[in-house]
Amino acid sequence: MKKAVWTVLLAVLPPGAAAEGDLISAQAAFRQALAVQNTDDARMVKLQTDLAAAQKRKADADADIGRLNAELEAAKQQKAANDEILKQAGERLNRAWQAAKGQ
Repeated sequence: MKKAVWTVLLAVLPPGAAAEGDLISAQAAFRQALAVQNTDDARMVKLQTDLAAAQKRKADADADIGRLNAELEAAKQQKAANDEILKQAGERLNRAWQAAKGQ
């Protein structure tokens, strides 16, 4: 529709007006391209910000995973030590029980 209007206007305008009409059309096209570029730039900035935030969350999660793995390993070792202490205490209790019952 816009092209048709410009074509009609250019046909009825004096020769110098055609160049002016082309200038106006070129300016409009430039402004539109600039608006698209600005939109793209803003989107890229947002994506870069979102990516940086996601990378930080991942780094934080990786650190949590490492810390939790270390804590779990320490807890497993503590449990194994406690299991051994409980086993030895149970064996001692059984020996003491047997000694007391044997009398």
